[in-house]
Amino acid sequence: MKAILFVDDHEVLARLSCEILEIQGYRAVNAFSAEEALTKFEDEEFDILVTDFRMPGMNGIELARKVHEKRPALPVILVTGYDRIDCGKDAAVCLLKENLFPALLENIQRCLDIAELDFAKQAKIA
Repeated sequence: MKAILFVDDHEVLARLSCEILEIQGYRAVNAFSAEEALTKFEDEEFDILVTDFRMPGMNGIELARKVHEKRPALPVILVTGYDRIDCGKDAAVCLLKENLFPALLENIQRCLDIAELDFAKQAKIA
């Protein structure tokens, strides 16, 4: 079962999103700040990070960069309630909260498929 860390300072959105992700067959864990997310990354293994862009203390791109210091290949999906953000190489995609589902589910599957293909290519090289 693939594990997703969903980070958003709006607790209701984070909890509801995790419930939807669990219904879809994922193990979903929420965090309500970037700092809490970093702690959870130290304690658990995740296959993908979904994070809000605007949060107090550390934004989603800063969080993605910190996570990528330890897990450079971890897929990140950025979510925002504002205009789309150019996330460069720090995130695979940026989604608007107003249309979060089913776009989030589609992009999670796409990111996981790409990660599995990359892993298979690396295994063949080694």
